[in-house]
Amino acid sequence: MPKIVDHEQRHEEIVRALWQVIAEHGIEGVSLRVVAQAAGVSIGRIQHYFASREALVLAGLTRLIDQAVGAYQGTSDAPPRDRLFHVLSQQVPRTEPGRMGVAVWYAYLATAITDTRIRQILAEALRVGETECAAHVRAMREVGAAEALAVSRRLLALSDGLTLRVLAGGLDADEAIAVLHAEVDAL
Repeated sequence: MPKIVDHEQRHEEIVRALWQVIAEHGIEGVSLRVVAQAAGVSIGRIQHYFASREALVLAGLTRLIDQAVGAYQGTSDAPPRDRLFHVLSQQVPRTEPGRMGVAVWYAYLATAITDTRIRQILAEALRVGETECAAHVRAMREVGAAEALAVSRRLLALSDGLTLRVLAGGLDADEAIAVLHAEVDAL
């Protein structure tokens, strides 16, 4: 009887190995050989799923965004305040796997400075997040679209800054979360 292969699982294992490589060595440290070694598979298996290094790197970014969107969609029954807080606090690393995920996200952000395709994907994801935050701000306060967008941008910038401080070790994750709670509660 032929062996049944779960292609989605193999794809996911390769992407997780990619993230591990990015977390440890940055995107510049990614090669098909290094990712194959991290995944414990052959380079041929990597090439079976990804035509090139660039395709693998982009697939990793897309999967990272899909995971964040999926977690957010899981809050669809929550009130606007909780959904807003979810978007703002999602990136604050509270666990070691969370820290790795945020490190990978920031590696993609850094690469976006010089990589047009990554920049385009990130710009769209960030725009969607901003739009969602603004909608929740409007649901919580009677403000116009422009003011809601301005408030959401300030909150997202605060979240970004707090996340960087947590990553750098200058702030505890619980302290960052407390600041975000206070800001959302102030709305």
